[in-house]
Amino acid sequence: GGGRRGGRGERGGGTATQRRGGRGSGGRGSGDEGRGGGGGRASRDRSDYISLAKASAPPKPRPPLVFDDSSQGSDVFPASGDRDVTLQEQLAFERKGHVCVRGVLSNDEAKGMVSELIRETKARQLEAYRHRIAVLCPDQDPARVQNEAEALDVLRKHSDEEVGFLQTFNLHRRSAAFPPGSLGTPGSATDTNALPPCAKYILSRRLAKVAAELLGAEEEDKVRVYQSCVFVKPPGFGETHWHSDANMVPLDVNKFVTLWLPLRPLHEDDAALVFASGSHRDFALPYWKTLEGMSDLNDRGYEVESYPPLDLGDVTAHAGWTLHWSPPQPKDCPPRYALSVCYFLDGARRLRKSECRQDPHKEDEWSYKDWLVDIEEGAPARHPALPVVYP
Repeated sequence: GGGRRGGRGERGGGTATQRRGGRGSGGRGSGDEGRGGGGGRASRDRSDYISLAKASAPPKPRPPLVFDDSSQGSDVFPASGDRDVTLQEQLAFERKGHVCVRGVLSNDEAKGMVSELIRETKARQLEAYRHRIAVLCPDQDPARVQNEAEALDVLRKHSDEEVGFLQTFNLHRRSAAFPPGSLGTPGSATDTNALPPCAKYILSRRLAKVAAELLGAEEEDKVRVYQSCVFVKPPGFGETHWHSDANMVPLDVNKFVTLWLPLRPLHEDDAALVFASGSHRDFALPYWKTLEGMSDLNDRGYEVESYPPLDLGDVTAHAGWTLHWSPPQPKDCPPRYALSVCYFLDGARRLRKSECRQDPHKEDEWSYKDWLVDIEEGAPARHPALPVVYP
């Protein structure tokens, strides 16, 4: 979870992707070795033909990945406390592209999750600042930044935009894809060989069940986690610009949903998510508009909605193409922490670049680069980094 110069949306980050391109105009060229004109045929030796054959040969397909693709869903929240998504909530999600599902977790269940998530997020805070530098200051080397003060100095000097949030990727993965220069020492919260204690909450079947019901999953369908993030808006941080999450996703997918859980109760003044109802069905917007052209939604006629107050255990959900925004966090409010978990139905395929109007925005490359290289264009997105969590 528009003009998204502030970065990716918070599923809590700009606008819907322009992916449905027509076929490229590749005309047939005329050869240089035509007959007539008295010229002789150009000759080639054997090595020329071998080189030409190698150059024109299709690339060898990658060997299939072999891994345990059974459900990795966690039962950290007992099934006895599961809460079904009501028909009214499903209809609201289908029609508007977003919905609030309250009471998914009890207060006590949520508190246990919050402590683990915030502990891991704080341990990886430098990584989050480096990511912001990579996005907002592309001419700077994030790996050279060694602490928060240095990061804030780089952002102040080299970014012409406000910092809307800090984003920590994939706290559920066993081997996190830390960018070059990130710190991870054995036994610490950033040990890349350890599954973080907070992972069991992100991979919970309780949350995945909500996602499956909103996606209209059939009995035979499987639901995968695409990505998890903790978004932090410290006091005084700026707005998160209008965007859709699917703009960042290198998959050909519509069955995609983001669950967004505040990690403390949110009141009217806090920076919750704001949704443009019906924008997930506005095909003309990404088809015709540039990223800059999607920054002002005043003429689209959307009803703009939000769901404050939100208590611990409440969840907002939005479809992959739903445009959403978040205001600045007031300077007199505590930091706003929120967990977002993105899900998609099994069977979605990696996008073919030749069929895209543009590449997915690269702001989330830190998240998907560790699995994208293992999946052929057009192949189903099945990978250990994209685990099945439901059923």
